Amino acid sequence: MENALWNGELVLAYEIAENYTLEKEIRKSSGTKNLCCPDDECQSPVLRYCHGEIKNAFFAHLNNTSCDYAIFDKDNTEVMRTVRRTICENFKNKEYDVQAEVKVLPHHYTHLLFEMEDGSKTAVEIGTQRITANKIDNLTDEYAKEGIMVKWIVLGDTNTQVRENQTFFLKRYLLNESANKDLLVINYDCSIVAQYKSDPTKYSYNGRYITSENYPETYIEYSTLDSLVFENNELSLQGYHTRYQEWLKKKQSAFNKKIKQLEEESHKAMEEIRRQAQEKNRIYRERQAQLAKAQNFSIKRAPDVTAKVENPPKPNMSYEERKKEILLLISQQANQARDSTGHRWVKCELCGCIETEDKFCSYGGMNRVNLGVCYSCSRKR
Repeated sequence: MENALWNGELVLAYEIAENYTLEKEIRKSSGTKNLCCPDDECQSPVLRYCHGEIKNAFFAHLNNTSCDYAIFDKDNTEVMRTVRRTICENFKNKEYDVQAEVKVLPHHYTHLLFEMEDGSKTAVEIGTQRITANKIDNLTDEYAKEGIMVKWIVLGDTNTQVRENQTFFLKRYLLNESANKDLLVINYDCSIVAQYKSDPTKYSYNGRYITSENYPETYIEYSTLDSLVFENNELSLQGYHTRYQEWLKKKQSAFNKKIKQLEEESHKAMEEIRRQAQEKNRIYRERQAQLAKAQNFSIKRAPDVTAKVENPPKPNMSYEERKKEILLLISQQANQARDSTGHRWVKCELCGCIETEDKFCSYGGMNRVNLGVCYSCSRKR
């Protein structure tokens, strides 16, 4: 226990340990059972003073049958007592009106109680991951009945990354239900204080969440205990909330810039898709036009082939005579090579033979009107 009554005055164990003369007097009073528990409802109020080489100075009941203060102190470790004492001294040095281990609620001792400049009172509770949701709600309700604001400082590891949905309940409670929806964590040797505050805005574009390593979901600052103050009756690192608002503006600006970049990339992608579609349509139309032109040309020019044959022979011409007749026409690819009898002749692209079209498995087409592949070559292939 940190506090005791001595000659009607409240004394603190750690202050006694710093003064040899005072400690000697306290030890005498402890021997004569003149140290008392500050809890008015304590059934066995006599205390003894303890201080040695292993443990820091503290008070303990001689006979602890029923005492709220003793129960409160039993739940506190040496680390918790040291942290509470360090925070208290830090605020006293800044001339805050603060008391440690004060009983303002039934059967409960407040870690630190501040008398604010406007006359209001603020309780500061130091919690760990062991505190339950019921305990938090009960304390909040009880303080509200007394007209006292309650603030929380979490005792824990400041190196642990805090995510709202991946942390123990006290931290999550503070990020969601505290007045400023922020979280204060102090490490075990009181060298570092970390403050966290989540950004409630969900940054999304076309159903896709936009994240950034430079602007995470939670804003974090680290400082020393000297930076911990009350601003507008809110416990915080000095200037933290102003810097948080500036961070939000920069984050929103970065988000807007990212959206503009995504829109430009999307516009370029759509333009490229349209360009490719137009190019495909153009190539398709050109091919269709070329095919139609070739077909129309062949149909229109076919009747004129025989007109180029000088002195056309009689219809009862022999096969050799007919073949000789079309030799002048077979090399050109503008018109079909037809003899005087109207039969079409084709030259094989593979073996070079010149025969009537019934000897060919394929022939004709653009720039190869009189060329093809004969059945013989086709079978060989």
